[in-house]
Amino acid sequence: MTAEHRQPDDAYGFTEREKLFDRISDSRFQTILAETQTAIHEISLSANSYGEFLFVATSRPVGQGRAAITFFGLGLHEQRDRLIVDEWFWYDSSLTPERMSHNVDRETAQDIIRDRRHDVDISAAGHVQSRRGRLFEMLADLTDDDGAIADFDEFEALLDDDDF
Repeated sequence: MTAEHRQPDDAYGFTEREKLFDRISDSRFQTILAETQTAIHEISLSANSYGEFLFVATSRPVGQGRAAITFFGLGLHEQRDRLIVDEWFWYDSSLTPERMSHNVDRETAQDIIRDRRHDVDISAAGHVQSRRGRLFEMLADLTDDDGAIADFDEFEALLDDDDF
């Protein structure tokens, strides 16, 4: 694949497994953030259809431009009923030139991550994933989260909360 046609995730050197599951370990995430070619553009607590997480928008050089990836973690994945603390989900993102021009220094980013980790670790104490959450996670890992959500929505009438 030529530099002009590389996928954004190629700039990050993701393994096939990391690409397949759209997630990386926390140690791998920390390594990516520490590398000089990684620019951190935004870091904020926000929500998506899976729950509330810390989002970290980054970019790296690829060809003549930059490839943008947003990571999210350190939050409760509501459908999985699991606190995401030791891994980070990621997706290709489109950052406007304005957003791309803003940079967060690594020390500030690490402080925000450390503070959020502290808050999540307190929440994680004693949290046990429900049977429903384990089933959702199994389905999501076989397909993807959106597919598992659709399956659960479709079969909601068949799923008895007492069974979970």
